[in-house]
Amino acid sequence: MRKIEREMIQAIIDQRDFKKANTEVSQGLNRSDVYLHDHHIASYYHDSGELLIANAGWKTNTTKSRLNVLIQFVHGGLSGLFQKNYQWYLRLPLRSGGTQDYPWSGALTAV
Repeated sequence: MRKIEREMIQAIIDQRDFKKANTEVSQGLNRSDVYLHDHHIASYYHDSGELLIANAGWKTNTTKSRLNVLIQFVHGGLSGLFQKNYQWYLRLPLRSGGTQDYPWSGALTAV
């Protein structure tokens, strides 16, 4: 995890605004919104623990890295985004144990 990503997560935990280089966290009503290059890529809802993610049309390694840190913050280390044959996949835990991989277009998704 990059230093900027650790600081991003800490800002979410502390429920405070944060801006450094290309990454920004701003506080809304009981939620933290995450921006990359001024594009909204995620919202974390503090009361429910729900995370909404999107790539804002940018399938870059930096976008994937920021989203993976957020997904792992919510779901733990076995979850996240990965790419195979130019297709992005979202790996999420199953209630019964294990994980499931879902093709992901980058559209707004609750995880």
